[in-house]
Amino acid sequence: MALPTAFAPAERASQDEVLRQHDKLVALFFVHSVLDAVPNMSVVLNEHRQIVFANRAFRAFIGDNGAEVLGRRPGEIVGCIRSRLTEGGCGTTPFCRTCGAVNAILNSQRLRALDIQECRMIVGEEGTNETALDLRIWSHPLEMLGETLTVFSMLDISDEKRREALELIFFHDVLNTAGSVKGLADLMNDPGMPETGLREVAGMVGDSAGRLVEEISAQRALSAAEMGELKVSPQEVHSLELLDQMVRQFHSNSIVWGKAVVVDAATEACDLVSDPLLLRRVLTNLVKNALEAVTPGATVTLGSHRDGEWVCFTVHNAVVIPLVVQAQIFTRSFSTKGNGRGLGTYSIKLITEKYLGGQVSFVSTEAEGTCFTARYPGPTTPADFPRSRPQ
Repeated sequence: MALPTAFAPAERASQDEVLRQHDKLVALFFVHSVLDAVPNMSVVLNEHRQIVFANRAFRAFIGDNGAEVLGRRPGEIVGCIRSRLTEGGCGTTPFCRTCGAVNAILNSQRLRALDIQECRMIVGEEGTNETALDLRIWSHPLEMLGETLTVFSMLDISDEKRREALELIFFHDVLNTAGSVKGLADLMNDPGMPETGLREVAGMVGDSAGRLVEEISAQRALSAAEMGELKVSPQEVHSLELLDQMVRQFHSNSIVWGKAVVVDAATEACDLVSDPLLLRRVLTNLVKNALEAVTPGATVTLGSHRDGEWVCFTVHNAVVIPLVVQAQIFTRSFSTKGNGRGLGTYSIKLITEKYLGGQVSFVSTEAEGTCFTARYPGPTTPADFPRSRPQ
């Protein structure tokens, strides 16, 4: 009976068959010696996508002598959390339909030609220690001694993707804000502008210029955070003041036009000690994401409350996040807004959990919409602040 699958075939060859194929390859000295000399992580797969040989670079990457990988599939060995969701393993979940690794293998097997794709695997322990691994994949068919095989090679391009994303976000956000400053400056030069209107626009220019400086600082802070060099300056923070700042900050932002940002009437006034600049950066990203998700006429609601010793900030909107997106929401570079636009939620989690000693989570349902919650410890003095650093 065929195993159930949501994408690629789930069936596997027996372990005896895998070992037979492995021994056949190892007997050909030129095959394994050439693959061991290749600097990229490479494996040879059978027609069921199971590993029958792993080269030296791949074995070094996983910290294994190679025996344990035989018969398993690439995602299972690398540690993709999706590969543990079904009995069929790697390639058989709904998420695998968009996986570059599985698609490269299937395409090369079907077309009998080289296929090159990019792949992002979520590896680690689901919900607690997840990280994104960006890979470039080469998959090439190989007919040898009557065996139908596939040479599957991987190159870690996570740093490349991170730099690309940082540059795209930096230029996108800075140009948008600079465009707002220019538009307001042009408005000030309008000879028909009354004096009261001129003062109002001048204030908006100041706000936009401040956002421009903040965008530049935010990108510098994110780079420092990833390298473990971000400096934290704990100070007293008052939640209502911070939320009111958020409302004023987005008042003249173009993404708010036709929408509303309000503070929930039931919000509690909470005091805590944290880094106000980093905390503001987290809330800015949460509000910006919420505003980009909703349509004109909608409202984004901000709030704060105490939960035991924690101070919680909430950002709510009425839009439901699709399940396939929910599963990757805090992944670096993942975004529904296009390539390079996915560091917002990633930076929220990075800064909150690694530097501010907090936790970030969300709930998204048809009945309640979407609510992100950022929880922070409530020390009363800077000396009590949890100075957490990346290990």
